[in-house]
Amino acid sequence: NAKNEFLSSVSHELRTPLTSIRGYAGLLSMTACLPANVAYGREVITRNPDQLLNLVNDLLGTAAGFTELHAVRTVLADIVSQAVAAAGPRASASGVRLLAHAPDSVHAQCDPARVRQVLDNLLSNAIKYSPQGGTATVSCALRNGTAECKVEDTGMGISAQDSKEIFTRFFRSPAARKSSIPGLGLGLALSRDIVQRHGGTIWCDSQPGAGSVFTFTLPAAGPGAGTDAASLQAPRGTDRVPGT
Repeated sequence: NAKNEFLSSVSHELRTPLTSIRGYAGLLSMTACLPANVAYGREVITRNPDQLLNLVNDLLGTAAGFTELHAVRTVLADIVSQAVAAAGPRASASGVRLLAHAPDSVHAQCDPARVRQVLDNLLSNAIKYSPQGGTATVSCALRNGTAECKVEDTGMGISAQDSKEIFTRFFRSPAARKSSIPGLGLGLALSRDIVQRHGGTIWCDSQPGAGSVFTFTLPAAGPGAGTDAASLQAPRGTDRVPGT
């Protein structure tokens, strides 16, 4: 209960600066004739406050349950592109190389904002736990009639026992705690909830000192797939490396 009250308080405090960021990003969007690199940065700044607002709302509702999904036929490469672009500055500051292998042919029936949240969480962890000079790789493919996404890193890795607990709320491995790497232990739990409500699965393959591979699946969307969110019930190209 104390943790939930803390999260609620912090989440409310995040709303004030978030509102300012969204407002000034909107003003920047009204400015014409900007250099190409500045215009690209403006687009990233404009897009990500909405993603952050989703995170804040999830923190506020983490004890009350999950919100409704809005599933549409989605090109996963577009979500990967956005997630990698958003993670680019953090990766550069940490000396971690980002790679993406996401063919335009891979489609999923999913809520793009929620899947982006999953990728943001996984990429954030991949960067956070990788050493300087390490690599974080995102890939998508169609396998056995499902859309599959992987985020692989060259970080510290985790034990088999910790792999079983890592999707539990507030869980942090002993190695992560000893390394003083910040975190609340909520991102992976929320990611599992999102994936399961899409009817998919998520898991981790890892060994201490050998990096980690996080894989999740989503319902694939064929050329004739519908766009009705009611089809999801709980629990139910080209390489792109933008911003690197």
